[in-house]
Amino acid sequence: MIKVVHFSDLHFGSGERYGSINPETGLNKRFEDFAKALDKAIDFSIESDVDIVIFTGDTYKHATPEPIYQREFARRIKRLSNHKIPTILLIGNHDILYRIDGSDALDIYSTLAIDHITVFNKIELKEISTKSGSLQIIALPHITKSRLLTKEEYRNFSTKEQDDLMIKKVKEAIESNIQKLNPKLPSILIGHGTIETAQFGSEQDLSIGKVLSYPLGYFKHNELDYVGFGHIHKHQILWGKNKDEKPVILYAGSLERVDFGEEDEEKGFIYLELEKGKTSIENIKFKSSDPRKLQTISCDLTESTDPQLDLETEIKKHDLAGAIIRVRYKIKEEDRVEEVKIKELLKSCFSYVIQKEIAHKERNYRIAELDSNLATNPMTALDKYLFDKSEEDKQILIQKAKDLMGESK
Repeated sequence: MIKVVHFSDLHFGSGERYGSINPETGLNKRFEDFAKALDKAIDFSIESDVDIVIFTGDTYKHATPEPIYQREFARRIKRLSNHKIPTILLIGNHDILYRIDGSDALDIYSTLAIDHITVFNKIELKEISTKSGSLQIIALPHITKSRLLTKEEYRNFSTKEQDDLMIKKVKEAIESNIQKLNPKLPSILIGHGTIETAQFGSEQDLSIGKVLSYPLGYFKHNELDYVGFGHIHKHQILWGKNKDEKPVILYAGSLERVDFGEEDEEKGFIYLELEKGKTSIENIKFKSSDPRKLQTISCDLTESTDPQLDLETEIKKHDLAGAIIRVRYKIKEEDRVEEVKIKELLKSCFSYVIQKEIAHKERNYRIAELDSNLATNPMTALDKYLFDKSEEDKQILIQKAKDLMGESK
């Protein structure tokens, strides 16, 4: 049995608009949340004496991260290296610089050849040794079209034709590597991308036009004992919930909530006890990373006789301590809410955002007196058009109109 920890979609640098600077560390407090979430997976791996740790991509917010993000990630990966735990780093779409040379944000780990660290930046099969035995890993990192488009015969293909060709080549590469597997060793496939039956979260808008979509059937191979994917932030099991469904195919999900689109999603990592031919859903546990609570408080005040009181009452119903709170309220244009008082109620939050929506009155500007006979007297037409304005505002607007028309005298 080989003990495995699988985590994904770290996204260092994301979500910092909801955090302030920690004066003691100089770091954004929201970034510290993301670092603590990674610590949960690293600490568990070391304390549980696991055999291998697998990360399935998207290390940073983008492929040119600030030094602080690189440093904090490296510190944690070094802890695994120091404990001689083989660690797999797979390249995700946020790790790639979209250039022909195929460079990525994790190149440094390959270049320095750090002990016990293996980086996968192409589709390939490798045998990895652990203290409890060897396992085989087929890697499917994020695939770009850059190299495909260097070939003249593919440049005039439509986007769909290019995608279809790439997906076909991926299928061929997976099947080719599966044929090379040693049937005596446990085998897993790790990937970063979209599987067609998966449910997207808020990260979907970040991926349109950049990530290929694979049929689930590409990964339903009995030769595989586990298929673990990254890219989609929502933890979900796509195949393997029933004992006769093999292998288990799942997304680990992200370690922290990036924004309010993920406020209802659990966050954490996978602990897997891998054994050739015997791995099932019963051998797989989801471990929470205890993510920061995000909560939306919505209140429609358009029918309220006391909007201030009703909004305050609604806010007081919720446990605010340590949470990131979004207050959304809808109000009539003639009503008011003193947001200073609302902010006072929210002082126990980690952070908050207040979003106001004004319900405007419907106005009917089709006035019976505005007929074609008034076309020769626009000032009279304007006077009638401004029927719902105060007398003071009406006179100001009429004077402005006269100035524009050169009739101020």
